[in-house]
Amino acid sequence: MPLFPDLIFLLSLIAILLLYLLFRLINGRSSYRNRKKNLLDIFQQERLRSKKLQDDLSNYILANNANKTIIEKDITCGEYLRQMQKNHLQNLSDKVFLKVKNTDNRIVLMKTTEELKSQQIKLNEAQALISKLTA
Repeated sequence: MPLFPDLIFLLSLIAILLLYLLFRLINGRSSYRNRKKNLLDIFQQERLRSKKLQDDLSNYILANNANKTIIEKDITCGEYLRQMQKNHLQNLSDKVFLKVKNTDNRIVLMKTTEELKSQQIKLNEAQALISKLTA
């Protein structure tokens, strides 16, 4: 019979707890890496989509001499294109992408996820508007 059964029990519980925490830490990091990779993939897709929509609108403006054509709410095609370019530079630029890629700050990644959702909505609206123009 051991001399300190309570001590052995306590040490066993601590060992089990440490193993559990180590397991959670290892598994948590891989899921974090997967989420970050998915975020970067979506970021790249939205960047490409933004550039394509800008090109489509630019081509429409050039082909139809529509720089001053009003498309919605007193906004001309040229102004809309400039807004899209400004939005791209602020939210989807190489600089922003590299910042997200090089960070491990979860708060930055959460904010980027929310911003990407906002960008997806804006790009959906732009795509619908440009589709109406080019149809």
